[in-house]
Amino acid sequence: MRIAVVGPGALGSLMAAMLHQAGQEVVLVDYRPERATRLDREGLLLRTPEGEARRVRVPVRLASEAGPASLVVVAVKTPATAAAARLLPELLTPGGLVLTVQNGLGNLERLAQAAGWERLLAGVSFLGATRPRDGEVIFAGRGPTFIGPAPGARVSPEELEAVAELFRQAGLPCEVRGNIETMLWEKLLVNVAVNPLTALLRVRNGVLPQLPPAWEVALAAAREAQAVAGAQGLALTLDPESRLREVCAATAANLSSMLQDVLSGRETEIAALNGEVAVRGAALGVPTPVNTLLTRLVAALTLARAHQVV
Repeated sequence: MRIAVVGPGALGSLMAAMLHQAGQEVVLVDYRPERATRLDREGLLLRTPEGEARRVRVPVRLASEAGPASLVVVAVKTPATAAAARLLPELLTPGGLVLTVQNGLGNLERLAQAAGWERLLAGVSFLGATRPRDGEVIFAGRGPTFIGPAPGARVSPEELEAVAELFRQAGLPCEVRGNIETMLWEKLLVNVAVNPLTALLRVRNGVLPQLPPAWEVALAAAREAQAVAGAQGLALTLDPESRLREVCAATAANLSSMLQDVLSGRETEIAALNGEVAVRGAALGVPTPVNTLLTRLVAALTLARAHQVV
């Protein structure tokens, strides 16, 4: 199976490098010609959990040069989803599969506009990956990846298992789940709580529970998301506080992806996280004042960058 991984960020680079090392035919798709040329020439520097550092010579191409693939893994940040969706017709073989491993909500709908729902898979990944700079990725933890069919997808159990096995053979734990939409929301509960607060306060994940005023805001954001999910007919039975404490403890030394974006001057995923909770809550009549405020604060933080005095 030929695989195209769209997005040379932390998760996309990690998945492409690990799949390539396992002998899979994989190409990493970039949109910047000069970076694609450099990464293709130099390879990806992969730092493993065991402390090793190795160069992995993954082919890196522009979409127009990548050629068709039977599996396209979309690993871009949510602001780039629309652009990635426009690449799918030239990247995907007839009958091929599209798997999104992105954070947040709304990505499935955007990808379906380009590729349809029938061959679309959703993924929830707990892999620990950090990209200090272009072409370098730190593999910080072998958390599992869960995959499942998007609503309306026509993908056989055998096809799902074949995709999961590709990841397992590459040393990336992967399981097939039928309730993938519920799992997307369960991860969202964590993201809407941890990401904006750590980005605004510029602290590591493990510090958040030590800051009672911020911790209460984080819990309130997660509980609002849980209420919106319930109004959509998804019963999330997990306890938000227990889950948040567990994640903050397990990722105590990590910089959240949103904090990394803020520190690097990149656009954040706030609209697909807290913003989506607020929009969907308004449509369903569920109040989401905390998520609405966090969305505005992170958006303002981005806009204020040019005016900051320190």
